[in-house]
Amino acid sequence: MIETIRRLRGILPRACAALVAAVATLAVPALALAQEFQKVDGKLGEEVPARPFVAIAYGFIWIALLAYVLFIARGLARVRGDLEELRRKLDAAGKR
Repeated sequence: MIETIRRLRGILPRACAALVAAVATLAVPALALAQEFQKVDGKLGEEVPARPFVAIAYGFIWIALLAYVLFIARGLARVRGDLEELRRKLDAAGKR
């Protein structure tokens, strides 16, 4: 068992290095192809105006912020009510 572990300890780093080399060999040509540029003639594509998307994003952010503030205010009102109820109970228990 110990001899097998020692043998694997010697083989495993070489196997990992071979695997990394194989992956690098396959990936490097793909990266080289991805870096070649070609001149494009004519219209590049449809231009999408950014203004509506920015307005929608800001609107979503403001609505989310408003919902968060309302959620916090509602929780605060509930805590204040519980605190007031606790004060009344303590005052009633103190008068006995």
